[in-house]
Amino acid sequence: MHIHSNFSDSDAEIETIFKQAKEKGLACIAITDHDTLDGISSARIYSKSYDIELIEGLELSAEHEGIEIHVLAYFIDSDNQELKAELAQVKELRRERLLWMGEKLNSLGLGVDTEELFLKLKGAVPTRLHLALYLLEKGKVKTLRQAFEKYLSPGRPAYRGRFKYSVEKAIQLIRKFGGLSFIAHPHIISDQSWVEEFISLGVDGLETVYPTMSFAKSSLYKNMAIKFQRLQSGGSDAHGSYKKFVKVGEVSIAYAWVEDMKRRLGRVKC
Repeated sequence: MHIHSNFSDSDAEIETIFKQAKEKGLACIAITDHDTLDGISSARIYSKSYDIELIEGLELSAEHEGIEIHVLAYFIDSDNQELKAELAQVKELRRERLLWMGEKLNSLGLGVDTEELFLKLKGAVPTRLHLALYLLEKGKVKTLRQAFEKYLSPGRPAYRGRFKYSVEKAIQLIRKFGGLSFIAHPHIISDQSWVEEFISLGVDGLETVYPTMSFAKSSLYKNMAIKFQRLQSGGSDAHGSYKKFVKVGEVSIAYAWVEDMKRRLGRVKC
Protein backbone atom coordinates (compact mmCIF):
# COMPACT_ATOMS: atom_id res chain seq x y z
CA MET A 1 0.00 0.00 0.00
CA HIS A 2 3.02 2.28 -0.40
CA ILE A 3 4.81 1.99 -3.74
CA HIS A 4 6.53 4.58 -5.93
CA SER A 5 7.05 4.50 -9.69
CA ASN A 6 9.15 6.39 -12.22
CA PHE A 7 6.43 9.03 -12.30
CA SER A 8 7.98 10.32 -9.06
CA ASP A 9 11.25 9.22 -7.41
CA SER A 10 11.64 5.58 -8.39
CA ASP A 11 13.12 3.97 -11.50
CA ALA A 12 10.46 1.22 -11.51
CA GLU A 13 7.98 1.33 -14.36
CA ILE A 14 4.33 0.67 -13.57
CA GLU A 15 4.27 -2.71 -15.34
CA THR A 16 7.40 -3.80 -13.48
CA ILE A 17 5.68 -3.01 -10.19
CA PHE A 18 2.65 -5.15 -11.08
CA LYS A 19 4.89 -7.96 -12.32
CA GLN A 20 6.77 -7.98 -9.01
CA ALA A 21 3.51 -7.84 -7.08
CA LYS A 22 2.24 -10.86 -9.03
CA GLU A 23 5.43 -12.78 -8.29
CA LYS A 24 4.97 -12.02 -4.58
CA GLY A 25 1.37 -13.22 -4.66
CA LEU A 26 -0.16 -9.87 -3.73
CA ALA A 27 -3.89 -9.43 -4.26
CA CYS A 28 -3.91 -5.65 -4.01
CA ILE A 29 -1.44 -2.76 -4.22
CA ALA A 30 -1.53 1.02 -4.05
CA ILE A 31 0.53 3.30 -6.26
CA THR A 32 1.41 6.30 -4.09
CA ASP A 33 3.71 8.57 -6.06
CA HIS A 34 4.77 11.88 -4.58
CA ASP A 35 2.30 14.67 -5.37
CA THR A 36 1.18 13.16 -8.67
CA LEU A 37 -1.45 10.86 -10.12
CA ASP A 38 0.22 10.63 -13.54
CA GLY A 39 0.90 6.91 -13.23
CA ILE A 40 -2.65 5.90 -12.36
CA SER A 41 -3.96 5.55 -15.93
CA SER A 42 -1.20 3.03 -16.73
CA ALA A 43 -1.73 1.31 -13.40
CA ARG A 44 -5.39 0.73 -14.24
CA ILE A 45 -4.37 -1.12 -17.39
CA TYR A 46 -1.85 -3.37 -15.65
CA SER A 47 -4.21 -3.93 -12.74
CA LYS A 48 -6.51 -5.71 -15.17
CA SER A 49 -3.85 -7.59 -17.11
CA TYR A 50 -2.14 -8.89 -13.94
CA ASP A 51 -5.41 -9.38 -12.05
CA ILE A 52 -4.25 -7.33 -9.06
CA GLU A 53 -6.57 -4.84 -7.40
CA LEU A 54 -5.38 -1.25 -7.61
CA ILE A 55 -5.94 1.31 -4.88
CA GLU A 56 -5.52 4.70 -6.50
CA GLY A 57 -3.50 6.99 -4.31
CA LEU A 58 -0.62 9.38 -3.82
CA GLU A 59 1.76 10.61 -1.15
CA LEU A 60 1.10 14.28 -0.52
CA SER A 61 3.92 16.45 0.80
CA ALA A 62 3.04 18.78 3.64
CA GLU A 63 4.82 20.55 6.46
CA HIS A 64 4.29 21.11 10.16
CA GLU A 65 6.27 23.73 12.05
CA GLY A 66 8.73 23.80 9.17
CA ILE A 67 9.21 20.02 9.12
CA GLU A 68 8.29 17.87 6.11
CA ILE A 69 5.45 15.42 6.76
CA HIS A 70 4.08 12.95 4.20
CA VAL A 71 0.38 12.13 4.06
CA LEU A 72 -0.75 9.07 2.10
CA ALA A 73 -4.04 9.25 0.24
CA TYR A 74 -6.06 6.17 -0.72
CA PHE A 75 -9.15 5.89 -2.93
CA ILE A 76 -8.78 9.50 -4.02
CA ASP A 77 -10.71 10.68 -7.12
CA SER A 78 -7.85 10.47 -9.60
CA ASP A 79 -9.91 11.83 -12.50
CA ASN A 80 -10.99 15.01 -10.75
CA GLN A 81 -9.85 18.02 -12.78
CA GLU A 82 -9.72 20.34 -9.77
CA LEU A 83 -7.42 17.90 -7.99
CA LYS A 84 -5.20 17.64 -11.06
CA ALA A 85 -4.94 21.43 -11.14
CA GLU A 86 -3.95 21.45 -7.46
CA LEU A 87 -1.24 18.87 -8.08
CA ALA A 88 0.03 20.81 -11.11
CA GLN A 89 0.65 23.75 -8.78
CA VAL A 90 2.47 21.47 -6.35
CA LYS A 91 4.64 20.15 -9.18
CA GLU A 92 5.60 23.71 -10.11
CA LEU A 93 6.52 24.47 -6.50
CA ARG A 94 8.65 21.35 -6.47
CA ARG A 95 10.34 22.49 -9.69
CA GLU A 96 11.12 25.89 -8.14
CA ARG A 97 12.38 24.17 -5.00
CA LEU A 98 14.75 21.89 -6.91
CA LEU A 99 15.98 24.82 -8.98
CA TRP A 100 16.75 26.77 -5.79
CA MET A 101 18.56 23.78 -4.29
CA GLY A 102 20.59 23.30 -7.47
CA GLU A 103 21.60 26.94 -7.48
CA LYS A 104 22.49 26.74 -3.79
CA LEU A 105 24.76 23.78 -4.53
CA ASN A 106 26.36 25.86 -7.28
CA SER A 107 27.11 28.58 -4.74
CA LEU A 108 28.91 25.88 -2.75
CA GLY A 109 31.04 25.03 -5.77
CA LEU A 110 29.38 21.76 -6.83
CA GLY A 111 28.69 22.76 -10.43
CA VAL A 112 25.10 21.63 -10.95
CA ASP A 113 23.79 22.12 -14.51
CA THR A 114 20.12 22.69 -13.67
CA GLU A 115 19.05 22.46 -17.33
CA GLU A 116 20.65 19.02 -17.61
CA LEU A 117 19.13 18.03 -14.27
CA PHE A 118 15.59 18.82 -15.39
CA LEU A 119 16.08 17.03 -18.72
CA LYS A 120 16.88 13.89 -16.75
CA LEU A 121 13.53 14.11 -14.95
CA LYS A 122 11.63 13.28 -18.16
CA GLY A 123 8.45 14.84 -16.78
CA ALA A 124 8.55 13.15 -13.38
CA VAL A 125 7.73 15.13 -10.25
CA PRO A 126 10.97 16.81 -9.12
CA THR A 127 12.31 15.43 -5.83
CA ARG A 128 15.46 15.66 -3.74
CA LEU A 129 16.35 12.13 -4.81
CA HIS A 130 16.70 13.28 -8.41
CA LEU A 131 19.21 15.90 -7.29
CA ALA A 132 21.04 13.34 -5.14
CA LEU A 133 21.25 10.98 -8.11
CA TYR A 134 22.66 13.80 -10.24
CA LEU A 135 25.35 14.54 -7.63
CA LEU A 136 26.23 10.83 -7.48
CA GLU A 137 26.42 10.53 -11.27
CA LYS A 138 28.71 13.55 -11.49
CA GLY A 139 31.00 12.24 -8.78
CA LYS A 140 30.20 15.07 -6.36
CA VAL A 141 29.29 12.54 -3.67
CA LYS A 142 30.20 8.90 -3.15
CA THR A 143 26.74 7.67 -2.10
CA LEU A 144 23.14 8.82 -2.11
CA ARG A 145 23.23 8.82 1.69
CA GLN A 146 26.15 11.23 1.61
CA ALA A 147 24.24 13.59 -0.70
CA PHE A 148 21.39 13.81 1.79
CA GLU A 149 23.49 13.90 4.94
CA LYS A 150 25.86 16.57 3.61
CA TYR A 151 23.60 18.75 1.49
CA LEU A 152 19.93 17.84 1.03
CA SER A 153 18.39 17.00 4.43
CA PRO A 154 16.74 19.48 6.82
CA GLY A 155 19.42 21.61 8.45
CA ARG A 156 21.89 20.99 5.62
CA PRO A 157 23.05 23.93 3.43
CA ALA A 158 21.10 23.08 0.25
CA TYR A 159 17.81 21.99 1.83
CA ARG A 160 14.58 23.86 1.30
CA GLY A 161 11.07 22.86 2.38
CA ARG A 162 8.66 25.00 0.37
CA PHE A 163 5.47 22.91 0.49
CA LYS A 164 2.04 24.24 -0.30
CA TYR A 165 0.04 22.48 2.40
CA SER A 166 -0.05 22.20 6.15
CA VAL A 167 -0.87 18.70 7.41
CA GLU A 168 -4.38 19.88 8.26
CA LYS A 169 -4.85 21.27 4.74
CA ALA A 170 -3.54 18.05 3.20
CA ILE A 171 -6.03 16.01 5.23
CA GLN A 172 -8.86 18.32 4.17
CA LEU A 173 -7.82 18.19 0.53
CA ILE A 174 -7.73 14.39 0.49
CA ARG A 175 -11.16 14.23 2.10
CA LYS A 176 -12.52 16.80 -0.36
CA PHE A 177 -11.59 14.55 -3.26
CA GLY A 178 -13.07 11.39 -1.77
CA GLY A 179 -9.96 9.83 -0.27
CA LEU A 180 -8.71 8.59 3.08
CA SER A 181 -5.64 10.21 4.66
CA PHE A 182 -2.87 8.37 6.51
CA ILE A 183 0.29 9.65 8.18
CA ALA A 184 3.19 7.97 6.38
CA HIS A 185 6.11 6.41 8.31
CA PRO A 186 5.21 8.14 11.62
CA HIS A 187 8.27 6.67 13.33
CA ILE A 188 10.59 9.11 11.54
CA ILE A 189 8.66 12.21 12.68
CA SER A 190 11.01 14.22 14.87
CA ASP A 191 8.42 15.15 17.51
CA GLN A 192 6.33 12.09 18.30
CA SER A 193 3.69 14.19 20.09
CA TRP A 194 2.67 15.40 16.65
CA VAL A 195 1.22 11.99 15.77
CA GLU A 196 -1.65 12.45 18.22
CA GLU A 197 -1.95 16.06 17.09
CA PHE A 198 -2.47 14.88 13.51
CA ILE A 199 -5.10 12.45 14.75
CA SER A 200 -6.89 15.38 16.39
CA LEU A 201 -6.80 17.17 13.02
CA GLY A 202 -8.86 14.36 11.52
CA VAL A 203 -6.39 12.09 9.75
CA ASP A 204 -8.11 8.79 8.90
CA GLY A 205 -5.28 6.44 9.76
CA LEU A 206 -1.64 5.65 10.46
CA GLU A 207 0.95 3.65 8.59
CA THR A 208 1.74 1.02 11.21
CA VAL A 209 3.84 -1.41 9.14
CA TYR A 210 7.03 -0.21 7.46
CA PRO A 211 10.44 -1.75 6.65
CA THR A 212 12.47 0.31 9.15
CA MET A 213 9.79 0.48 11.85
CA SER A 214 10.64 -1.47 14.98
CA PHE A 215 8.21 -3.96 16.48
CA ALA A 216 7.80 -1.65 19.49
CA LYS A 217 6.95 1.35 17.33
CA SER A 218 4.60 -0.70 15.18
CA SER A 219 2.79 -1.90 18.29
CA LEU A 220 2.63 1.66 19.61
CA TYR A 221 0.95 2.99 16.46
CA LYS A 222 -1.38 0.00 16.18
CA ASN A 223 -2.56 0.60 19.74
CA MET A 224 -2.92 4.29 19.02
CA ALA A 225 -5.03 3.55 15.94
CA ILE A 226 -7.28 1.28 17.98
CA LYS A 227 -7.54 3.80 20.83
CA PHE A 228 -8.58 6.65 18.55
CA GLN A 229 -10.61 4.48 16.16
CA ARG A 230 -8.32 5.13 13.23
CA LEU A 231 -7.50 2.92 10.27
CA GLN A 232 -4.18 1.18 9.65
CA SER A 233 -2.04 0.69 6.59
CA GLY A 234 1.49 -0.30 5.69
CA GLY A 235 3.83 -1.13 2.88
CA SER A 236 7.34 -1.33 1.53
CA ASP A 237 7.77 2.26 0.31
CA ALA A 238 9.53 0.60 -2.63
CA HIS A 239 11.53 2.91 -4.91
CA GLY A 240 12.86 0.42 -7.44
CA SER A 241 16.64 0.13 -7.42
CA TYR A 242 16.96 3.43 -5.55
CA LYS A 243 16.10 1.60 -2.33
CA LYS A 244 17.75 -1.73 -2.95
CA PHE A 245 17.13 -2.95 0.60
CA VAL A 246 13.37 -3.24 0.11
CA LYS A 247 11.26 -4.44 -2.80
CA VAL A 248 7.57 -4.66 -3.66
CA GLY A 249 5.86 -7.24 -1.45
CA GLU A 250 8.59 -7.58 1.17
CA VAL A 251 6.32 -5.73 3.59
CA SER A 252 2.61 -6.45 3.39
CA ILE A 253 -0.62 -6.08 5.34
CA ALA A 254 -3.80 -8.10 5.75
CA TYR A 255 -6.45 -7.44 3.12
CA ALA A 256 -8.87 -6.92 6.01
CA TRP A 257 -7.28 -3.49 6.48
CA VAL A 258 -8.26 -2.58 2.92
CA GLU A 259 -11.78 -3.78 3.63
CA ASP A 260 -11.81 -1.53 6.72
CA MET A 261 -10.95 1.41 4.46
CA LYS A 262 -13.72 0.53 2.05
CA ARG A 263 -16.12 0.17 4.94
CA ARG A 264 -15.18 3.62 6.20
CA LEU A 265 -15.98 4.98 2.76
CA GLY A 266 -19.26 3.07 2.60
CA ARG A 267 -18.06 0.81 -0.20
CA VAL A 268 -18.52 -2.40 1.80
CA LYS A 269 -21.67 -3.29 3.67
CA CYS A 270 -21.19 -3.94 7.38
